[in-house]
Amino acid sequence: MTAAATPNSPFAALQPGAVQELGESPGQARAWHQWSAAEIDALTLAYAARRPLLVRGEPGTGKTQLARAAADALGWRLHAETIHPRFEPPELLARFDAVRRLADAQAGAAAEEKLKDLTRYWRPGVLWKAFGWESAQRFLADGERGIDPAAPAGHVVLIDEIDKADSDLPNSLLEVLAQRSFRVEPLPQPIGGPNAQPPLIVITTNEERELPAAFLRRCIVLTQQPDPGMSYRDWLVRRGAAHFAELPADPSTPSPPRAELIAAVVLEQAADQLVSDRQQVSNLNLPPPGLAEYLDLLYALHELFPGQTGAQRQWLGRLSAYGYLKQGVVAGQSGVSQTRAPIDGLAEAPAENG
Repeated sequence: MTAAATPNSPFAALQPGAVQELGESPGQARAWHQWSAAEIDALTLAYAARRPLLVRGEPGTGKTQLARAAADALGWRLHAETIHPRFEPPELLARFDAVRRLADAQAGAAAEEKLKDLTRYWRPGVLWKAFGWESAQRFLADGERGIDPAAPAGHVVLIDEIDKADSDLPNSLLEVLAQRSFRVEPLPQPIGGPNAQPPLIVITTNEERELPAAFLRRCIVLTQQPDPGMSYRDWLVRRGAAHFAELPADPSTPSPPRAELIAAVVLEQAADQLVSDRQQVSNLNLPPPGLAEYLDLLYALHELFPGQTGAQRQWLGRLSAYGYLKQGVVAGQSGVSQTRAPIDGLAEAPAENG
């Protein structure tokens, strides 16, 4: 059998199942990312084709963290924007502070010089920073300008939860993705162009709203889901181990070894409880718990009882209902209410308040 060829890609060195430490940075806590074969392949294609990577999947499956892990693997600067229902498409390019401009205008002659300084009112969006890093520098806010001002080797753009906006946002991206250049009002010349190094763009969706077909055709699409041939329960345990199990030193990465934070028996019991709750909640067509809730519970247990496996197991049963069953109390459905008894007798059911 012929051995698989190695692609000419910066992601070629990544191995499925490998755990990558993501160091603490401004606004981001220390974390760990476990690579899947699907993630590596999708990033390889998106990078080579110079297309954005659209990542689908239920909340908490690591869609957002994938962009951070990709930036870390490449050694590139990450620029993130989280979309909300009132987000305007031009904000991806630049923002204009009309309130500040009006205040200066009302100040009269005392603020005449300020009005001429466009850097007081314009702030670069994530696409301006990624396509035109040098031109964006003088428009950055003071706090942002002081964070590692050296020119990055490249840029990763995260557009998080694009489905929160209406169709104007993905449609507005089509021209930028096609031309790889655009204009912003403060600058006379266009940003980007055929000779500019394109950023790697990662876009996430929880699929609350259908995206335009023309936009999907411009994207490489990855659906985050359990690894093929692996049960959901085992997938949870594997992801939990990436965050809390012992990690030996890896000579291929700068990450130091890590002692065990939570025992395997706790990872497994937390997964068993979630799978049980998830099945019952899904049968009622309610939003089911997933990986995010699983990791939240494990982080809480580690914070409350570091290194105390017995106490973690006991309190897992007491606390899991509040982390896994977000719908509270469902009439006539004790199994999916926060008053439910945990599986395997892990703890006494919480008393119901009158």
